[in-house]
Amino acid sequence: MQKEPEALREDLEGARRRFDAACEALRADLHRFCTRMLGNPCDGEDVLQDVLVLAFYRYAELRDGAAFRPWIFRIAQNKCIDFLRGRRHYEALEEEPIEDDERTAEEALDHKHRAERALTGIVVDLPPKERACLILKDVLDWTLEETAEAMGSTVGAVKAALHRGRGKLDASNPAATTRPLPAAERAVIERYLEAFNRRDWDAVTKMLADEARLHVVHRVETPFKDACYFINYGKLTWQWKLALAYVDGVECVVHYKNIDGTWTPHAVIQLEVEDDRVSLVRDFVHVDYLLDASSVVRA
Repeated sequence: MQKEPEALREDLEGARRRFDAACEALRADLHRFCTRMLGNPCDGEDVLQDVLVLAFYRYAELRDGAAFRPWIFRIAQNKCIDFLRGRRHYEALEEEPIEDDERTAEEALDHKHRAERALTGIVVDLPPKERACLILKDVLDWTLEETAEAMGSTVGAVKAALHRGRGKLDASNPAATTRPLPAAERAVIERYLEAFNRRDWDAVTKMLADEARLHVVHRVETPFKDACYFINYGKLTWQWKLALAYVDGVECVVHYKNIDGTWTPHAVIQLEVEDDRVSLVRDFVHVDYLLDASSVVRA
């Protein structure tokens, strides 16, 4: 006997509530994982949303609730690899064969802080499986057994990947990988920020392309001319300013929030420039955890 549409809707809403509750405690770590896999917190957030959609779609396949964490992180790993395959220079990310390896207790030191700092700089140089093992074990503090379960691998293979990845981190020079904006694009963005920070909305509007689009992540995606973007910024309950900064070595626009007299990085705003005009604004202002795991240095 088929259920009535109302009963089906209630079942779906109940499943969504259970899924959201299961994800809530993991969301920040999932974003941190995706960010470190991809080298960019905005890409990390985009892929995280794909992960959550796919995981919800496949949620009924999970038979053991206790396995939810490794299960969803395995989905995240696969989605990150799919993203990397679609990005340029993926040939540099081919996997090396994984061989078993043994490490002494002395060699198995805690590399958490050094690993996370280095990963921000050489993310594109590590094969994805080495990268995932380093993030899970050295950044998120998972055990070898938990890491192996999430990777769908063995403890020995994880040890081998960690040994190789740590060696590459030791030899890396993350400071040499900063990527500034092209000069012409930077000049346009600087003018945009100057007008935006003085709340000169007419000047900002004149810098927008005729068909400019606005995407306030998790809120709205619309033609800019149809949005209440300026009004909503005026309603923010904190003191803010926009400035260029290096986020994990990449120069971009950062939304700073004044917290007890200290300007604190809060979010990223991605601007696309075409023919000296801004054609797309992607604002992550409502993603509170976006920069929690990122290095932010004023440009």
